[in-house]
Amino acid sequence: MAKIFGLILSLCGAWTVLYGQAIVRGVAVDETGQAIAMATVDVLVLPDSTVATTVATDEQGRFEVQLAPAMYVFTISFVGYQTYTSGATAVVSGTHDMGVLQLEVDEQLLGEVVINRQHRLVEQRSDRLVVNVENSILSDGMTALEILQRAPGVRVDDDGNISMRGKSGVRVLINGKLSYLSAKELAMLLKGTQSSAIKSIELITNPSAKFDAAGNAGLINIVMKTERRSGINGTAHTFAAAGRKQRYGGGLNLNARHNRWNATAGYDYGYRGERENRSVLRAFNHPTDEEASKVSNQYSQTDEPLVTHNAKMGVDYDVNDGLALAARWTGSFGTYDNLSSGYNNIAFGDGRLVSNALTENQHNSGWNTQGASIDMSQKIGERGHELSAEMDYTYADYSADQLLLSDFQRTDFQEAFTSKRRGKTPSITDVWVGKVDYLHRLGRAQKLEAGWKSSWIDADNNALNDTLRNGQWVTDAGTSNHFLYREQIHAGYLNYNMERERWNILIGLRMEHTRTMGHQLTVGERTDRNYTQLFPSFSVSFRPSSERTMQLSYSRRIQRPDYDDLNPFRYYVDAFVFWEGNPYLQPELAHAFELNTVLGGTTSISAYYTYVDDVMTSVLTQLPAQNVTIRSVHNIDGFQNAGLNINNTLKPLPFWTTINNLNGFNNRYRGTFNGETIDNNQWSASFNSINTLSFGNGWDAEVIGEYHTPRVDGVFRLNAYGTIAAGVMKKLVQDRLSLKLAASDLFRTMNYNPRSVADGVVMQQRFDLDSRVVTLSASFRFGQEIKTRDRRAGSEDEQQRIRGGGN
Repeated sequence: MAKIFGLILSLCGAWTVLYGQAIVRGVAVDETGQAIAMATVDVLVLPDSTVATTVATDEQGRFEVQLAPAMYVFTISFVGYQTYTSGATAVVSGTHDMGVLQLEVDEQLLGEVVINRQHRLVEQRSDRLVVNVENSILSDGMTALEILQRAPGVRVDDDGNISMRGKSGVRVLINGKLSYLSAKELAMLLKGTQSSAIKSIELITNPSAKFDAAGNAGLINIVMKTERRSGINGTAHTFAAAGRKQRYGGGLNLNARHNRWNATAGYDYGYRGERENRSVLRAFNHPTDEEASKVSNQYSQTDEPLVTHNAKMGVDYDVNDGLALAARWTGSFGTYDNLSSGYNNIAFGDGRLVSNALTENQHNSGWNTQGASIDMSQKIGERGHELSAEMDYTYADYSADQLLLSDFQRTDFQEAFTSKRRGKTPSITDVWVGKVDYLHRLGRAQKLEAGWKSSWIDADNNALNDTLRNGQWVTDAGTSNHFLYREQIHAGYLNYNMERERWNILIGLRMEHTRTMGHQLTVGERTDRNYTQLFPSFSVSFRPSSERTMQLSYSRRIQRPDYDDLNPFRYYVDAFVFWEGNPYLQPELAHAFELNTVLGGTTSISAYYTYVDDVMTSVLTQLPAQNVTIRSVHNIDGFQNAGLNINNTLKPLPFWTTINNLNGFNNRYRGTFNGETIDNNQWSASFNSINTLSFGNGWDAEVIGEYHTPRVDGVFRLNAYGTIAAGVMKKLVQDRLSLKLAASDLFRTMNYNPRSVADGVVMQQRFDLDSRVVTLSASFRFGQEIKTRDRRAGSEDEQQRIRGGGN
C-alpha cells in the first residue's frame, strides 16, 4: 500500500512540474450558508489588476482555477449580492484552498431585483446524476413515482419496482436517509407524494463506504424542498387532472426563520383515480398429450382510487457558529383500493371450453407511517472538523383486506359452483436507527471519515385467510401464517480522501454485522441468520483540465432479502394466480465497477459492469393440472450487467436547451429453478430526451420523449415502449404565481407487457395503463422573495425490506 501511495504522489508531483502551475479553489455561499451557483469569479493579477481569467461557480458554489505563481486578487459577484473582494493572495505551486467565502445581500437591490438562480433540469456530477424536479414544467400534478419513471436510466414497473440502468435492487433515500418502508409501502408513499414537495432526485450509481452497502443497483436520493430564508415564507399549490379517472390535490408549505431559529411545516393532500385493463394469456403445452394442452385467457378491469395525506414539521436551532440542532416529524396516511372484475376462460387447443369463471377481487389497504428524528452537527477546531449524530424512529401500521369471488359457470367438463376467499393482513413495524459520523481534516488536501450506524427492526405480520364452505367461513391453515421478523444491523466505516493537484483518491472500507430472526408462529418454524461482511470501495479521479474529469470507482454491495419476500404467506391475484414468499432466501452479493468521464460540464460517458452472486429474482411455478401459476422469489446462480451511458446537454438555439441520455446495456441471468435451466440474456437500450424552451415574458415549455427497447428481468422478457409528454407554463405576479398545463403519454404508447416461458407454460401479460393524463396546476410563493437565476442566461436499507402486506 505504501508503494501505491508513493507512486500516486510521484505522479502528482510530475504533473505539477510539467504544468508549473497551482490550483486555487473556494466555495461561495450566501448569508444562510446556501451555495451560490453560477456566480462570476474574476481573478486579477497584481500589480496592474488585469483580469487573468474568469470562471463560474458550480451547483455547490465551488470554483477552481489553474494559475501560474504570482500575486492575485479574487472578486466574486452575483446579482443581488455585494461583490466579494479578497485581499492580495500569494499563489505558489501546489493547492491553495480559500475556504468558504460569504457574499452579503445588497439591501439596495432587494426592492428592485428578483434574483432567480435556476438550476439546469438535469446535471451530471462526478458521482451522481441530478434531476432538478422543481424546474420541470411537466412535474406538477405528478407523483414521486411517476417522476422517478422519467429519470434517465430509471424504469418503474406496474408493481412499483424500481430498476436503474437495467438493474433491480435500487435503494431509495429521502433527504439522504434510507427509507424504512418495504418496496410495496414505499411505492404507495411515492404515489402519494406530490411532485410539488420534491426539490431534486439524485441517481447515485456507485456509492462510497459512507453509504449503507445495500442496493446492488445503486441509490436514489429524493431531496425534499426546504427553506431557510429570513421571515415567514411559503408556497401554496393545487392541481386538477383527468385520465380515465379524475385526480386532484393541493397543499401548503411554510417556513419561518428568526435569528438562529428556523421552523418548517407542511401538508399535502392528493386523490388519484386510476383505471387499468389487464390480460394474461397462458398456454399450457402438454409434452406428450397434445389434446391435454390448454389455453387460459384472463381479463380484468381495475379501479384503483388512492387517497393520501402527507404532513411534516421541523425545527432547526443554530446554537452557535459551530453547533446546530434539528428535530423532525413526518406523517404519511392514506388508503389504496384495487377493485377488479373480469373473467378467466380455459379451453383445449381445439376451442372446447373447459372452464369459465367470473371473478371479483376487492383489495383494500391503508397505512399510517410516522417518523421522528433528532440531528446534531458540530464543527470542531480551526480546521473545521465535523461531528454529526442522528437518531430516527419509524412506526408503520399497514393493513390489507382482500375478498376474492370466483363464480364458475357450467361447462361440458364441470358443474357450476362459487368459490369465495377472504384475507386480512395487519402488520406493525417499529424501526430504530442511530448513527454517528466524524470528519477529520488531516490538512488542506486530506481528510478522514469514520462512522457507526446501528438499526433495529421489529415486524409483526399476521396473514389470516378464510374460505367459505357450506355458508361458513373456515380458516385456511395452508395459506394463513403469523410471521415475526427481527433484524439488527451494526455497521462501521472508514474513508480516506486525498487530493493532490489534479488527483482525487477515495478509499473506504465498511463492515456490516447482520443478525436476523424469522419466526413462523403458525407452523412453528424459525430461521436465524448471523453473519459479518466487509465492503471495500475506492474511487480515483483525474482532472487533466478544468473542463475534463475521469473517474474509476469500485464497490462491493449486498442485497438482503425483503421482509415480504421472506414471509411465506400467499396473496391471490385471482383464483388461478398467486404470489408467495420464500423464508429460505439468501442475501446476494455484488461487485460494481464504473469508469466515468465528464467533458466540459456538458457531456458524461460512463462504462459500467456489475456481477451478482446468488441473485434473487422472480420465478414461476406452473401447475397445469390445476391451471395455477405461482410467482415467488428464489436465488439463482448469478446476474451480469454491463453497459455504456452517455448524457449530453446542448443549446441549439438561445431559447432551447435539450438534455439527452442514451443507455445501452446487456443483462444476463443464469441458474436453475425446478430443474429447468435459466439463461436469459439480451442487449437493450433506453433513450431519454428532455427539451426546455424559454420564450420570454414568463412563457416556458417542456417536451420529454423516451424510448425503451425490449429487455430481460429474471425469467421475464419485457416489451419495448416509448412515450411523449409536453407542457407549457406562464409566470405572473412578479414570478410568484406559476400556471401550468401539461399532458403525459400523449399518444397512449406506454405499456407493460412481460412474457415468460417456465415449465413448458408460455405466459403473456398485457397492461393497458391509465397513462395519458392532462393536468392543470397552480402554485404561489409568498413571503420574502430572494430567488436565484443564472443572470448570464437571462431567463439508508433496512426500511426497504419491511413489508406489511400482500405483493
